[in-house]
Amino acid sequence: MAVDVIRHFRDYITSAPDELTAYAVFLHGPDGSPLVGLIPCYCGNVSDGERVLEPLRKFGSPVVDGIQAMPFPVMQSLLSPSFPNGNHHYWKSTLQRELTDDAILAIVEHAKRLRSPLSFVVLEHYGGAAGRVSSDATAFPHRTLPWDILFLAQWTDPAQTDVHRDWARSGEEMLRPFSQNAHLLSALDAEAEDVIQTAFGPNLARLAGVKRKYDPTNFFRVNQNIKSGP
Repeated sequence: MAVDVIRHFRDYITSAPDELTAYAVFLHGPDGSPLVGLIPCYCGNVSDGERVLEPLRKFGSPVVDGIQAMPFPVMQSLLSPSFPNGNHHYWKSTLQRELTDDAILAIVEHAKRLRSPLSFVVLEHYGGAAGRVSSDATAFPHRTLPWDILFLAQWTDPAQTDVHRDWARSGEEMLRPFSQNAHLLSALDAEAEDVIQTAFGPNLARLAGVKRKYDPTNFFRVNQNIKSGP
């Protein structure tokens, strides 16, 4: 059933209007049962939103349908309880041009191997208006890669760090045959220096020039650091 839900979501979201953002997520319920869910946000007229979201709400037999009108700040904080202070985290992600059936099968199988009930697999789609910006217009070069697949490991016992970190890393490695070796920095953890190239691609040289001009001493360096060059 999870495969069917993700296929339906893929086919639906690629033609959704700009006013809609929606993610698919693999998680566990309060009782520990594995679940697949959809998290939509329609920013527009409520009646239009109800019409747009109808194909999602009518697919299958949802365990719960919590879609409702709410203030935007409430929507922004909706997932905060899922990431309580004090937990350990390690994230990996990868960008894809398409979400093929084979990629979906691989993602579902990896989600079945979640090592913590606090961890997630998230499928984000950034098409629409964001995808119609030229790749060299901003620092971000991957406008033609709308799918970001995230493996969000979360746990409480520091002794289990290797187990959960390895799960997240193996998810990104498993998807490499489907990905473009491209990354969104905000969805990554501690990485090797070469991730700067996969994050900024052909825009890196221009950004290094900005770095040389405004930060020649590399004062701002506690980050995924762009070097100013020799």
